[in-house]
Amino acid sequence: MPPINGKKYIDQTLTQIKQRTAAGERVAVSFDIDNTLFDTRGRAFAIGKEFDKANGTTYFKGKTSKQMGNDAKETAKLMKMTPEHAKKFSSFWFPRFFKGENYKNDLQIRQTVALAKKAAAAGADVFYVTARTQSEETFTIKQLEKAGLPTVDANFVVSKPKMKDKTPEYKAGTLAQIDQQYDFVGWFITESRADIAGVQNLNSNVTSVLLETKFSGERKVDEDTPIWKIDVK
Repeated sequence: MPPINGKKYIDQTLTQIKQRTAAGERVAVSFDIDNTLFDTRGRAFAIGKEFDKANGTTYFKGKTSKQMGNDAKETAKLMKMTPEHAKKFSSFWFPRFFKGENYKNDLQIRQTVALAKKAAAAGADVFYVTARTQSEETFTIKQLEKAGLPTVDANFVVSKPKMKDKTPEYKAGTLAQIDQQYDFVGWFITESRADIAGVQNLNSNVTSVLLETKFSGERKVDEDTPIWKIDVK
């Protein structure tokens, strides 16, 4: 079975959203945030420069955000860190990566930001379903507002209660709640194959669209998953 064209699915769903809202139906769509609406390599690069400053190293000197990896381990490998510094960098990176003050260093992914605005213009409420925690939600809202994204408030930005909560279960539960509130939910878009596999295993009624990028990982998803390939370079 050939992959389902995610861009075509999205375009068709946008048309359906316009028709449904014109008929008086309540419609929603949902997006992940990290590496779906925002490229977190800007955040990783800022953390790397902070690491250099704190440790007297020069791993990130002359580098750019586009040279960062998907996580601390990959970034350390790309920067050719010593084993000692790689271990230290991992411990340094984790608490700072999920600290709300650092979200400002992210870079917008223009294709998905534009899509969220199109969905709102078509009449859909836009939800942001993120594995970021509730304690950092004010920073998430500020970031979304700065990008000019629609329906940005505590009713539509849904964050995990605690970092230790399991992401697939949390996202599947959130999507189920949104599905119950609306006549139609057009999609849940994320770059994470792991998240989609988890949500699909929990039999979500909402169609997950895979934003296939260098961040997506290797997990298998259902064959009928719409796949939207973009280049975040």
